[in-house]
Amino acid sequence: MKPRSIHLPDYKRPPLNEVVLGVQFEQPHRYQQIRAGEVWALYRTEYPNVEEQPPLPPAFETFGGRPSTMFQFGIMTGAGHNRFWFLSPTKDELLQFQADRLLHNWRKVEDGSNPYPRFESMIEKFQTELGSLEAYFGSLAPQKLNINQCEVSYINHIVLDGSSDPSNWLKFLIYSDAYRPDEIAMSLRKALLNDEGKPWGRLSIDVGSGATPKGEPMMQVTLTVRGAPQGAGIVDAIKFLNDGREIIVKTFAEIMTDAAQQKWERVQ
Repeated sequence: MKPRSIHLPDYKRPPLNEVVLGVQFEQPHRYQQIRAGEVWALYRTEYPNVEEQPPLPPAFETFGGRPSTMFQFGIMTGAGHNRFWFLSPTKDELLQFQADRLLHNWRKVEDGSNPYPRFESMIEKFQTELGSLEAYFGSLAPQKLNINQCEVSYINHIVLDGSSDPSNWLKFLIYSDAYRPDEIAMSLRKALLNDEGKPWGRLSIDVGSGATPKGEPMMQVTLTVRGAPQGAGIVDAIKFLNDGREIIVKTFAEIMTDAAQQKWERVQ
């Protein structure tokens, strides 16, 4: 497993609640939903439980004056394809599979004491899982995964103990006492540019008020990087996810206050 980059911020007690790695690809030739059990068989040893979910619509990050995320809708010419969750025995890790998607989630469960396996472990496992899926689709017809979008998300649950004022946690919130909000819901979007000034992805920051299962006030802060990889192959997708993760971790450290990071015991 590749070691964690020493230049990235790190915390002993981060407020991380869930991490998502995902790719979207062109629907493979000769795949039909009746074969979903064969796909599950690829992962069933590690993910022995299955749940059925509604499908996710195709989505593409767009640039140049269009809405930041474009959903494609069209007339369906065949049977619909559901989304399947393949879950680990403890249900803290799962694969989401549908005819044009594969996502790997880690999440806190029950009392939240299950340890985060770290990104380096997750991305290594996800690359292997993508390779297994590509080999399976290649057995149906000569083909590889044609990946057209990637996404990585970090979902943080910040319990507002000691201070319910969101500005004590987020640096970019500034307001007078007269306008102190009872609740907060906001989204920020930023195009990510390469050395030539061209967009290669988009960073999204979503903040919302909420409550823990115990009724404690909390804020959910989600950082996501989405976009098209430089090439359509697995190696290009993994590079996109690695680059996106670095941006997310650095951005999180930039937008959270020093007091918040001290509470989470920042170590670098």
